Amino acid sequence: MFDELRETFKKEGLEPWTSCEFDFTREGKLNVSFDYIDWIKLGFGPSGKENYYMYKKFGVLPETEYEINKVKEVEKYVKEQE
Repeated sequence: MFDELRETFKKEGLEPWTSCEFDFTREGKLNVSFDYIDWIKLGFGPSGKENYYMYKKFGVLPETEYEINKVKEVEKYVKEQE
């Protein structure tokens, strides 16, 4: 399903996204958002993505200084892309 959606974006001339997020509100409304972060270029693995997501969604920073710096690096990259 995600592959088809991503291909539809490309066919319509839209930039292909790198991740898709589903959030439900308390009222049961579904919000869908797409991210365009080039995780491969940034050198982030699965734990790096999870750390950024936890910070972005819940304001929770990782425990180690190294991981905190990586999250801040992604945050800076995202702001530069806007």
